[in-house]
Amino acid sequence: MFVLLFLPIAAVLYALPLLFGWVSPNRFFGFRNAKTQANPQLWYRANRIAGVYLGVAMLVCVALEFAVPGLHRGAASHIAALIVQISGLIIANALITFRVLQIGGMRGVSRPQARR
Repeated sequence: MFVLLFLPIAAVLYALPLLFGWVSPNRFFGFRNAKTQANPQLWYRANRIAGVYLGVAMLVCVALEFAVPGLHRGAASHIAALIVQISGLIIANALITFRVLQIGGMRGVSRPQARR
């Protein structure tokens, strides 16, 4: 059973620092693109969204694993559970990207001034 919970637990541990704003803009950890790297306010907002979506996706995956008893029986069902988890991560990442692209031109967030 622990094997089935490893990926969701790891994903939630990854998402928590993003959710709580503990990660400052950097090149290695978090939701990174040119816009989030250039605007610290957008960085924190985008990473908060990423933390929420990843956490919710993994909670849904764990709920599905407990709701569908066949996902704990045998090697084939463990592979099916892993596919559910990976699918949850892929869907969450697609939603995160879509949501962050929507807020790319956020109202109320100041843009960095161009250097002259």
